[in-house]
Amino acid sequence: MAEAPPQLSSGRFFYYEDVKEKDGLFLEMMKCLYPKEAGVCMTSEIRKNKPKLLNKFQQDGFYLIDSCDYPMPENSSRKQKENLVREAQPTLLHQIKTIARQETKVILIAAPVFSVNYLFLKANKINVINSEMIDFPGSGAQQKFQRKMSALLSEFATSSRG
Repeated sequence: MAEAPPQLSSGRFFYYEDVKEKDGLFLEMMKCLYPKEAGVCMTSEIRKNKPKLLNKFQQDGFYLIDSCDYPMPENSSRKQKENLVREAQPTLLHQIKTIARQETKVILIAAPVFSVNYLFLKANKINVINSEMIDFPGSGAQQKFQRKMSALLSEFATSSRG
């Protein structure tokens, strides 16, 4: 679960197949999930293979939703984002309960999403599996995202085998 969709005028969205820039969440997620299929982690290869990678993402049972159904206002502060995420909680909870089963694992990405939704979703019996914030992979936080997400996915893969 991420924060919010990008501005419609940006022409970019996680599921859009032809995105040429500012698609860090997709790029970094694919590097974590499918390092071999992502073309040895080269951005151009990942973008070239996006339709195939999106299909694999779906087939493997992954799905990205946003905490808010609408883009964040330009230059929003963290506090403003947290308030908007909080206001969207009833709709978010309804959406999760509509599309997910009780055992569905939920990962919260980005500081406002984690700080506002972690306790709320846990209290509503949503299976949030990260107990620490996973950085959004933009503005230089790509390595933090990779490290935290890879560790969480590895932990999940190990625990689901045993």
